[in-house]
Amino acid sequence: MFPEPKYANVDGVRLAFREWGDSSSGAPIVLIHGITSNALSWARVGPALGETHHVIAPDLKGHGDSDKPDSGCANTQIVAEVAGLCGALGVKRVALIGHSWGGAIGVLLATSTELVERLVLEDPVLLLPEDRRTEFSAQFALTVGLDPAEARARYNATTVAAGWTEVDIEGKVEAAVKGSPDAVRAVFRENAPWDLREQVTKIACPTLMLNAAREVGGLVHPEVEALARQNANVRIVTVPDADHNVHRTAFEAFMREVRGFVDE
Repeated sequence: MFPEPKYANVDGVRLAFREWGDSSSGAPIVLIHGITSNALSWARVGPALGETHHVIAPDLKGHGDSDKPDSGCANTQIVAEVAGLCGALGVKRVALIGHSWGGAIGVLLATSTELVERLVLEDPVLLLPEDRRTEFSAQFALTVGLDPAEARARYNATTVAAGWTEVDIEGKVEAAVKGSPDAVRAVFRENAPWDLREQVTKIACPTLMLNAAREVGGLVHPEVEALARQNANVRIVTVPDADHNVHRTAFEAFMREVRGFVDE
């Protein structure tokens, strides 16, 4: 169902990644998942974009098949590892799509390296007040490191949002089994204060921000959205009826916006 993981050693960290398409396809696209997910978050997006592009989706540290230390999860370290993986694969310029925490990694890559040519931010978490960090850390750590039966009971067709397919569920189950609770806690602990407002003002590449409506679970902070609207390089689209997982709950709308943007 899924491509087998491949591996690269980046600064002493063993990173797993999945690929769709090949190097003879269009410009490379890097997909960055959110906290508690892994590369299989993109189980439908990867093959769809792989029809015309070389797609690379890493498991970030602490997730999936990558190394799982209980520290070293600061965004600056994750950014260096993603950039290092691209370097190891001979990839110099990419379109980057980041979901949630992956959006934060994408913004930092776009504003601190020359790697990102075009940027898609899917309901990115770029400002997270302390009370929400504490809440999310406790909640999210309980959703990974599960045994397979528990994961399947948690993520099945009766409990996930409308729009998810069996492929989406299988990818989420694997992420729930393989993710590290300690690494999830470290992400929240080591990135305090979680505030990328300044970086939002500095985004210089063409950027598409795909937001979910806050009333159905969107996590884009109003201050971040206001700053993004002041940046002429950022175009904001709110996807109707999509929750935080836009690429799962509104796949067709997500793909329509993304294809049009990355191929401009």
